Amino acid sequence: MSGYDDIINIPHWEPKSHQRMSDYDRAAQFAPFAALTGYYAMVSETSRLTDSRNDLDEEQMLSLNETLSMILARMNEHPKVLITWFRKDARKQGGAYVSTEGIVRDVDLAQRSIIFKDGNRISLDDISSIAFVE
Repeated sequence: MSGYDDIINIPHWEPKSHQRMSDYDRAAQFAPFAALTGYYAMVSETSRLTDSRNDLDEEQMLSLNETLSMILARMNEHPKVLITWFRKDARKQGGAYVSTEGIVRDVDLAQRSIIFKDGNRISLDDISSIAFVE
């Protein structure tokens, strides 16, 4: 006779106030702990490349100033331009050069920015090139 003979034939107890947990939910309790949550996102962010800002030489600065003067002279025509400019990265050092095309609404010399008709604003300090679009 073993030590469990007195209870071996008793039926398994079932709760009367709530249902049994499903096998799926019971297994979820024992799922492995995700100790590296966020690690792969961090590695991906670290490996993302950014560009560094290139300083303009004097000739490029003169060309930009001439083009800006032409824009100011043609403000009543609402010129359409393509501007290549440096956008700083929000998360890490550096950024990317992007091109924006649009109709110039205003040039705010006090704030040192160009304002497009759609409301976008680009700082004059971030611009690397400006071209008229016909």
